[in-house]
Amino acid sequence: MRKLSFIFLLSTIATFLNAQSDVYLKLKNAIKENHPEINLENKLIAVNVWSANNPESREVNKQLNRVYTIYEFAKLKGGLKGLVCVTINKDGDAASIILNKDGATKLIQLNTFEISSASNSNFIFDDKGNEVYKNISSDKIFESVNKLITR
Repeated sequence: MRKLSFIFLLSTIATFLNAQSDVYLKLKNAIKENHPEINLENKLIAVNVWSANNPESREVNKQLNRVYTIYEFAKLKGGLKGLVCVTINKDGDAASIILNKDGATKLIQLNTFEISSASNSNFIFDDKGNEVYKNISSDKIFESVNKLITR
């Protein structure tokens, strides 16, 4: 009985040590609220925080759009049912025009989402909320997601 209690205690501690990121929980709730038709069950979530005057962050949007189109329903490590890509604009609601101009039409836009990070950044979270990648350069996004394919 003591052995069983000890195993339970260790598994509980391990669960709390691998707790989900606060950003992930807020992001998941915002997606469910704004886009209830999107199923996030067993999916990776890729996020890009960008601004219109930063060409690198706009290029990340283009690459995420490409990745989202290809891997939306792929079996990936940490997301066996695919990938969802979200973009958060720091400049306001006029961002959808810029996204359309850049050709990033598939990305999910969350313009009202507040993130504590002041700089442009991107993240990829697995289905449990663990950060898989952070601040990937635009030329490495496709390669990084491609490494997550399960065979």
